[in-house]
Amino acid sequence: MQNDKIEKLIKSEFELHPKAQLKDYYKLFFQGTFGPGHIISNRSSAREFLENELEESSIFEVIDYQNISYINEFYRVNLNVINKKIITFDDFLDAFLMSAKIENEISYKEWLINWENIEHQIFIMKIPIENIEEQSAELLELIRDKQLVGHSDIYRTNYSPHYRLISSEQFQRFGSFI
Repeated sequence: MQNDKIEKLIKSEFELHPKAQLKDYYKLFFQGTFGPGHIISNRSSAREFLENELEESSIFEVIDYQNISYINEFYRVNLNVINKKIITFDDFLDAFLMSAKIENEISYKEWLINWENIEHQIFIMKIPIENIEEQSAELLELIRDKQLVGHSDIYRTNYSPHYRLISSEQFQRFGSFI
């Protein structure tokens, strides 16, 4: 059952972002497990970061949202929904902040076991990632040092990811707007 969910999310990511690198898959599954709680320090700084990113960004992905649910139910919601006036800035910010609480908590040790299985699935599925063994070794160093893993340069260049993680519960509040 779990491997089916992993395979489905890998396929979905590959279809949307075929140039995603191994660290992008790591980030995808990490976010689908832990949500945005690790990046929210307080409301005012979250507001400031969101305002700055909107102000500095001119290129956005075409898709408005991506279901990235894994251990917990989360969506990546494109900031452009604010620019397109689909969702107000304040409603978006509130949904983001309220998404920090997660339902199914797992330990970091459990997460690492999950990641090993996910990475194995990526290898089995033969997702075309250049130098995947080298990327795996580099990623392992970041993980061991407990560093926050960001998107790869290739991903950022090709997809201009400007989004926030919104829980499924909060996403449902947006109803048919998105």
